Amino acid sequence: MARLAPSLKASASGGLFLLLASVPAYGQHQKAHRPLHLAAQGTFYVGGSIEFRSPNSSTDINSPRSLPGNIAVHQMYVEYQVPEQTKYRFPIVFMHGGGHTGEFFRTTPDGREGWFTSFTRRGFAVYDVDGPNRGRAGWDPTNRFATTQPPFLPPTAMEEANIYSEQSAWTAFRWGPTFRTAYPNRKFPLAYVKNYLKEIQPAYRDAPENRYIQQDLKALVDTIGPCILLGWSTGTGNVMVAASGRLYKVKAVIGIEGFPGAEGNRPPDELAARTPFLGIAGDNLDPAPFKAYTDTLVGLGGDATTIWLPDAGLFGNGHTMALELNNEKIADLIENWIVHHVPNVVGPLKQR
Repeated sequence: MARLAPSLKASASGGLFLLLASVPAYGQHQKAHRPLHLAAQGTFYVGGSIEFRSPNSSTDINSPRSLPGNIAVHQMYVEYQVPEQTKYRFPIVFMHGGGHTGEFFRTTPDGREGWFTSFTRRGFAVYDVDGPNRGRAGWDPTNRFATTQPPFLPPTAMEEANIYSEQSAWTAFRWGPTFRTAYPNRKFPLAYVKNYLKEIQPAYRDAPENRYIQQDLKALVDTIGPCILLGWSTGTGNVMVAASGRLYKVKAVIGIEGFPGAEGNRPPDELAARTPFLGIAGDNLDPAPFKAYTDTLVGLGGDATTIWLPDAGLFGNGHTMALELNNEKIADLIENWIVHHVPNVVGPLKQR
């Protein structure tokens, strides 16, 4: 049964604006799939540390639930699944960007399967993470608690943080040039923007945060063995740094935007010479910086490629391309690149 939700209509100026119209209910766009047969599925934590904290409550420090003591901080949450029939020797790891969790790769706002499931169907073992101080990884509350109890740290002691609003997401993620004016060819499912907003989370943006992410990614690589790292947005810079620290274990790096100046980016050096790199950039931006970056890697002897989606015949994709209506076509490009650029990738999963 259809329900009322925002839809789009052309404006006189050639843009698009929101109005109410009948659209399919959440999940109705989901493609019918064969059952997904898994050999393994589960969750675990990597990285972080156990540290003594006092106080550990923002309310009653005399409560037995609030005793000073050891807590876990800066760990990464990992969700994984392995298909019964693997086609590829190396797993793929998905690292989200700022303001998000692993949910970004799990399910699209309109209810279609995300890349976490899609790449499992394609024959990869897949690992999807919630970065430290985010989502199911939990967060270090120490400085926030300490502003409410003696000796009362000042609010400036709290970690810098932000959350994306719908207004900022609309333009920052290139759904349209202004709030509620969409690009005519946009691929983000704007009728389901409210579902998307519910997955956005506050993100610590203090200087050490990228280092926590990078160290946890290295710990994950050490745990699962040789793998491919895929990062989205600021996650791109973080997987690049992690790969630079695990040169013989990371078999390829894939960056979904973010890579020319991604937070934590390390200068192209050994990573260029040793690790194949794929960068993908969407529509409605200048692809030149992205292409210049991979040209630099190639000049250093690396195997590096930028795919600007319009060059591949895919138009209207913004920064959130993994969620967008043609995300499976983008996944096809990624899989094809992996097959042709990652040595020895085709074959049964390489067991630890």
